[in-house]
Amino acid sequence: MELAFAHEKLLKYISDRVQITEAEAQIIKDKFHLRKLSKKDYFVSVGNTNFQQGYVVGGALRVFYTDPKGNEHVMYFAFADWWVGDLAGFHFNEAATLSVQALEDSYILEVSKSDIEEMYLQVPALERLFRIMAQRTLAVLQKRFLLTISSHAEERYKELLQRHPGIEQIVAQHQIASYLGILPESLSRMKKKLYVSSPNKK
Repeated sequence: MELAFAHEKLLKYISDRVQITEAEAQIIKDKFHLRKLSKKDYFVSVGNTNFQQGYVVGGALRVFYTDPKGNEHVMYFAFADWWVGDLAGFHFNEAATLSVQALEDSYILEVSKSDIEEMYLQVPALERLFRIMAQRTLAVLQKRFLLTISSHAEERYKELLQRHPGIEQIVAQHQIASYLGILPESLSRMKKKLYVSSPNKK
């Protein structure tokens, strides 16, 4: 993937939300660096310090937490036009408690915290953009939390498929099960049940 194409996508994402000048666009391009992740590569790993924040140009990633017993819990999947990283660790200069792993070959424009802070001064509109992003992330996680405590796994599964059509061609079943908070076998049974009850089945 060409750096110019990646920057074009990022600038479109930004200009769709806030207004920036050509000079400010150049500052942004100078700060964001393109990184390719092969499938299974990590963008962030637990314990990392001084890690980057990333804008997903293309590909798919999972953001997950590993509990003390070694069990992985998927928080969300990230696709093109999403931002990934450990927000808490990134903004508070703490070691990462989350991991971000590529589910397929992916391209990310990464930026350091010091560069973001510098851009806040040089491109004031970016501070508003990142506030919008933080609010969006909070809303998504709040909705996910409410679904987890109030909805059956089947409803959460349908909601996931509705938001991300074709996700099952990219994400392994055990990772989807982890996102839903159920065992892979339970997901298999649920999928069979939904298939049997589907009016479109052959």
